Amino acid sequence: RCLVAEAVISGDGLQQTDKDVVMLFALPMFHVMGLVSVLLGSICKGSTVVMVPGTGLSIGSLMEAIEREKGTIWLGVPYIFALAAEMARKEGVSSNLGSLRLCGSAGAPLLVSTIRKFRQYYGLQIADFWGLTEATCYVTGSPVDGSGRIGSVGKALPGWEVKIADDKGVELPVYQAGEMLVKGPFMQGYYHKSQVTGGVIKDGWLHTGDIGRVDEDGNLFITGREKDTIIVKGQNVHAGDVEFVLHTHPKVAEAVVMGIPDELRGEIIGAFVVLKEGELVTEQEIRQFCLGHLAAYRVPKQVMFLDSLPRTSSGDIDQESIREHFSIPPVFQGVEIS
Repeated sequence: RCLVAEAVISGDGLQQTDKDVVMLFALPMFHVMGLVSVLLGSICKGSTVVMVPGTGLSIGSLMEAIEREKGTIWLGVPYIFALAAEMARKEGVSSNLGSLRLCGSAGAPLLVSTIRKFRQYYGLQIADFWGLTEATCYVTGSPVDGSGRIGSVGKALPGWEVKIADDKGVELPVYQAGEMLVKGPFMQGYYHKSQVTGGVIKDGWLHTGDIGRVDEDGNLFITGREKDTIIVKGQNVHAGDVEFVLHTHPKVAEAVVMGIPDELRGEIIGAFVVLKEGELVTEQEIRQFCLGHLAAYRVPKQVMFLDSLPRTSSGDIDQESIREHFSIPPVFQGVEIS
């Protein structure tokens, strides 16, 4: 039911018709964006889908396919648009992309710098969409004509409600940050995890764990995340999973994992490690150890060593102090509201 409902919502949000040619590139159909928005949304609206092989992430082959097939919609994660902007900077733009009427991004925070670079090189605006797997696909979307506010993920799509709430679920006024709650065709619950389900679905609202705020016109701006999720090139990585592996290393006493902003990938995984007394180990050894227990995209890109992990008065690891110590900015950069 949710898949069908979201296929309609996505198609309507993209203003899709049977005249559209939608490019499917680097969006696996075991993810909701590739399955629901591109494939099912196109079936719902009678659009054509062109599947471009993503081996090696050849942006050049995608550009050639857009020109050849006269693609009208290109959807992707921010990493792909950042790659395209970087390719254009180095090599110029050789393909005719004049058939495109919409470029849409979702799956991870879209940096304002990526939007501006892409527009500079291609003359095209990127519409930003926001959703989550628990909600089957998109919940909000920017206007497809490019008239949205830069840095915003737009407004709630038809069929969805969004509110910004405090920790008691009470709606907050405009410009005040709080957790983003949504109501619409979301999941019934996590499989065989009723207690976890009860923690995120309350009084008919899905608690997303994302932090945001709205302006006076209802435009939504994402400013943070409550969950320990790091989004690497559109792939979700739970910090706790990586920390568990690090704690099994025989020379590691303590470790904490967090996202580090990266203009191309959105985020990279940073590991902050305290070694057992008298032990020595290199960054490469830590990464190689992780590679033996984790998929490559979950392996920390950077490993930094500390004598001890700073803690708050309640005993929790003080991640903000670690960020300040290593001059690491917050992940959600470039949000523009004013």
